[in-house]
Amino acid sequence: MRTIMIALLSILLSVFSAAAQNNEQPEVFIIGTMHEVPKIVKHSYRPLLRLAKKYAPDAIYTENQRPEDSVSFYNYNRRNFLPYSDSIAKIFRHDPQKIDLLKTKKVNEMSKEDYDYLRHYYAANQDRANWYYYNYLYRFGPEGSKKPLRNENGDLTSKLAIAMNHNFVYSMDNQWYYKEYHQYWRACVIESRKDGEAKYIGRANKMLYRRAIFPAIFGRLGRHTNNINTLKRYDLVNKFTFRKTPCEPCEKGGYYWDKRNEMMAKNIGEQVLANNHQKSVVIVGAGHVLGIQEELKKQFPSIKVSIIDQ
Repeated sequence: MRTIMIALLSILLSVFSAAAQNNEQPEVFIIGTMHEVPKIVKHSYRPLLRLAKKYAPDAIYTENQRPEDSVSFYNYNRRNFLPYSDSIAKIFRHDPQKIDLLKTKKVNEMSKEDYDYLRHYYAANQDRANWYYYNYLYRFGPEGSKKPLRNENGDLTSKLAIAMNHNFVYSMDNQWYYKEYHQYWRACVIESRKDGEAKYIGRANKMLYRRAIFPAIFGRLGRHTNNINTLKRYDLVNKFTFRKTPCEPCEKGGYYWDKRNEMMAKNIGEQVLANNHQKSVVIVGAGHVLGIQEELKKQFPSIKVSIIDQ
């Protein structure tokens, strides 16, 4: 009788544990990056990589346009990756069965030939994030590059994905309003030079530079970039809210910056819920962190959102 009771209790505990896991609130952890760093601070991504590994995400989201978003892809990649993608698509013929098989493998189970095949497959399908990832694997193997590449794609995203043994990384960028944002950016700068308010953005940029010097010297540039005060200054510069008086081009530029963050958050949240990701890392330029955080909380209240400096 006692044996039966123990067995029943064990089954009930397993059921409750599974239910708790299924009802667990999905999380998104946003890490702000410096994009590319100079050689003098080439190891700046190491602390962020350690932090991301400790978080142990089951999904990684990158600042790349989604392959199915043809508007964003054309707006941003028409002069660089798009011509390359088109040229590969003309000569690459993939085997659907082979692709299905490779998608079931972890990266440490694949060969160099598999990496080569997948980098061409993702290039032909306009998936820049995974093209970069498998190109990195083809060049450096699962051990990764011994030398820093000085950018987030190599020193953070790819190394994190390898450490987690992920065979896919997710894209979430939006560039629908690329032309409009840069149009109003230029107009804002011209107007601010005319009325003398350009001095405020000059001061903001100098402050960003000066306050990064000591953290960079002591290997803490990544952490400093994710400091809440640093993030607020990036937000001020990118949204053109540095001005003391109203300016229509600056306000419109800020509007399109907010729209991009809104759509990036939408891309993240929808994929997190559709794929049942429980712990996701978003790797994005530091200027977007606060905007995406705000929009994720607004659009997806069921998702817990966190940043490094809270």
